[in-house]
Amino acid sequence: MDHSHETNVSAPVNEERRDFQLNVLFETVRELSQLTDPSDVMKSFVLLSMGPLGTAQALLAAKDAQSGNETVALRGFAADFQDALDDLLTGLTDKVSAGEEMLPHQVRVVTMNENAKNEGLPESLRILVEWYVDRHCFGVLGYGPKVSGEPYDHQDEEFLLRLTSAFMDALKVSNVNETIRRLNDELRIRNENLHQALLISQETQTRLDQRYFHFRTVCDTTRELSGNLDKDSLLSSFLLSVMGAFSAQHGFIVLWNRDDQSISSIHRGYPVESVPDFDVQRLNQVFRALLHPPFVPSQGEKHYQVLDLDTLLSLGLDDTSQIAAAFLIDANFYGLMVVGNCLAQQKDGLSDEELFPTLLQGFLVSLGNALAFETIQKLNSDLLQRNAELRQTLEDLQQSRQTISLLEAAANRINSLLKTETLRIKRVTLVDCMALFMISLFLGLIFNVTSPGRIPVRPETWSLPPPNLIDVSWARLKHASQGSIFLDARPVEFYNQTRIAGAESLPLNLFEFVYSMRFAQLDPKTDIVVYGRNVSRRYDELVAAKLAERGMVNVRVMDGGLRQWQRQGLPVEP
Repeated sequence: MDHSHETNVSAPVNEERRDFQLNVLFETVRELSQLTDPSDVMKSFVLLSMGPLGTAQALLAAKDAQSGNETVALRGFAADFQDALDDLLTGLTDKVSAGEEMLPHQVRVVTMNENAKNEGLPESLRILVEWYVDRHCFGVLGYGPKVSGEPYDHQDEEFLLRLTSAFMDALKVSNVNETIRRLNDELRIRNENLHQALLISQETQTRLDQRYFHFRTVCDTTRELSGNLDKDSLLSSFLLSVMGAFSAQHGFIVLWNRDDQSISSIHRGYPVESVPDFDVQRLNQVFRALLHPPFVPSQGEKHYQVLDLDTLLSLGLDDTSQIAAAFLIDANFYGLMVVGNCLAQQKDGLSDEELFPTLLQGFLVSLGNALAFETIQKLNSDLLQRNAELRQTLEDLQQSRQTISLLEAAANRINSLLKTETLRIKRVTLVDCMALFMISLFLGLIFNVTSPGRIPVRPETWSLPPPNLIDVSWARLKHASQGSIFLDARPVEFYNQTRIAGAESLPLNLFEFVYSMRFAQLDPKTDIVVYGRNVSRRYDELVAAKLAERGMVNVRVMDGGLRQWQRQGLPVEP
């Protein structure tokens, strides 16, 4: 009767306990399903499981074999057994690595109502459970004694296994969520990196397009300018090329020749009333403002300077001017170029900082070639004119030689007649001598007038101021130090026979031609020593006077000439 009565009493209690455990299991599943972080799942599970089991102590340790991370949740236990817990997890890792048969989602109760067999674990540990989600995620679960002091029974064990299974489901889901979140973060980072790379790629493509446009513009402009040797056409072509490259609505270019004060100006896009006007005075003011470093180059060097907006305004140009440069070809040719109202200015300034200077450098080379070609054409024209003059001179010389030959023949006949008459008469009278003198004087005057190398009746040096003389001793010192240019004023045939060593030929009869070809570019202050005369002609004084007329201020005539130089045994050639 008593045993039957106890059975009838315990049955409702067990049913209520089962209902309670089922409710707890449901609430645990519902609570854990809302968590996504594995660490939060472990902490919540420890708290949720301690109450239904009636204990105040619990531990939960998990290990991720792939990453090697370990996570521990403790309640009621002191944290002084970490080494033993690590050894326990290492043992589980060894089991999994050794290939022991381990079913996925497996739970195994190692200790129940007994002290833990592992050294170092808390002595109050009464339940130890091994759990395996899979080969990569596993751990241990432990509880201390019940607060009531009662041992854990079979129903507690079943309840714990179900709780652990629910925990592993929630942990697996949270691990999946964690993996998804990590993958999403990695994907987001990769997307950001890809987006950044795309932006960089687009920026690089834009820069490459700009570089390609710059390269094409430079090539096309260089090809168009390289074969153009006409100065005005070259200025116009370059202005149009720069305006096209920068989408400019107007621009102008001015080239100033300081030697002859000529101005070449090309403009495009300006209304008639707004065309920039540059005269010599204004250009002189502009370049005086710019003639300071770094604009001033080395002697004979082509140079340019890109001008900023402040400089343009200070030069009195309108505020629509955006891109400008001043340039020079040599000491004589100065230029100014300005374009404005550009429709498509680059934000990064590449067009201003790279393209324009590159175009300008090629233009300066082409312009220098065109100016050199123009100079060569002028020199060729002058040379052709001088050649024509020389041909006419040669023709005159030939005619004079023929005339001289005729006169010499007539003189010979007259001399023959005079000799015959002299022999016939056998004695000469005063009248005969006077007649002979007059005839000889007449023939000599005719010969002198018709000869290219005639001697003036009135010496030319009478009308000239006395020359600056230098004696041979001083001339020898200047010759030894190479401080003076020695010029031989005699005809070329005398120069070729003998001359002072290192002297150059400047014959009087070819003075204009030889001077323009060889000595026109000399510095007016150059020290010059002139020599060369004979009994009838003072070539040295005449050449010295002509040099002085052309602005040479340090011209001296060597006193005593070549003969005195040779008497002192000074060097001659050949």
